[in-house]
Amino acid sequence: MKYRALLFFGLLYVTINVNGQQINYYPDSIRIELPDQRTVVVIEMREFKNNTQFIPNFPAFIKETSDYVRKSLPDNFNETGPYHIDVRIVPAGEKEILSTGLNNSFIPIGEKTLISIKKIDQPQTQVTVKDKQIIELLPPGWEMIIQSDKYKVKVYSESFQSMASVSNLDFSALSDQLIKEADFTSLGKKSIRSRIVFRENKVDQLTLTRKYPGDNIFLTGYGGVGLFRDKLYPQLSFVLGLTFRDHFNRQNIRVSAISDFMFFAEKSAEGYQMNTNSFLSLSFEKNFNRKTSGAQWAGLGIGFQPSRNQAGDYFKGNTIKFFATHQLAGSHFSVVPEFYLTNDLKDFAFGVAVKFHL
Repeated sequence: MKYRALLFFGLLYVTINVNGQQINYYPDSIRIELPDQRTVVVIEMREFKNNTQFIPNFPAFIKETSDYVRKSLPDNFNETGPYHIDVRIVPAGEKEILSTGLNNSFIPIGEKTLISIKKIDQPQTQVTVKDKQIIELLPPGWEMIIQSDKYKVKVYSESFQSMASVSNLDFSALSDQLIKEADFTSLGKKSIRSRIVFRENKVDQLTLTRKYPGDNIFLTGYGGVGLFRDKLYPQLSFVLGLTFRDHFNRQNIRVSAISDFMFFAEKSAEGYQMNTNSFLSLSFEKNFNRKTSGAQWAGLGIGFQPSRNQAGDYFKGNTIKFFATHQLAGSHFSVVPEFYLTNDLKDFAFGVAVKFHL
């Protein structure tokens, strides 16, 4: 009995650790190094294949933003820098609050750009070391952070003139080569990681890797109570399954093999007798929570009980059950309605189980 308890809690430990992976809402990463402009651009995108025009249009975006910065600062701002620039692209669907109270009212504000400019009071030198070698050294300079619902961009430049000079570049060939290397036809749900050195207005180096999201196998167990007809019983389940993640490393599909043990206690002349009935089931579930890391699983399953796995007179002959699963994000409990066909599939019975998950 002691070893069974250790196994049970060990399975729960495995489940907790496997499911702790983080969602990445901007999984595609493209680093563009511009030695001639003394600038580094790091672009993180939700899905590069759905927004390929952003990179060739980026120099024009830098020109537009640089012009706004020039107009917003004193004439001698180059001497007072460096500055940190935050650019936020507000999508057209975002709404502005007009009034609050019992009846809140909102109005769409349309797409707009919010720019925040702040002097860097404590400039920092950033050093990156790999294999005991300095592979990157960035002295204090100008920084720009651009964020929208589709992408995040970080720009580092030695000076404002260096940053503004990016607007004179043509990224069309860079974008075309990147698209060719990414090969969208075979990319699937994989994300991309790319490093590009762009020198003399052409691609000098380009490396690209594809990263498959963290699908995983899990083994766990959970307990609960159930009601079959008018019989209340405790239940113990063991689950072996596969969780498939999407492009954002978000749990998406779960397929499980479940072994359920139902413990029916009956009073007899000698005391109480325990009748154990078991089912082997398969379930298919989908995560309907697309906003946070907590999974909201819902799905269907089917189970089978051969007559040799029966004890007592609860089930007769070969029996199958159908069930629906639903678990809210962050909840440790799920209510599972179950529908049984027993007596060699001739008789119908209804049941329900309440299960506890860690």
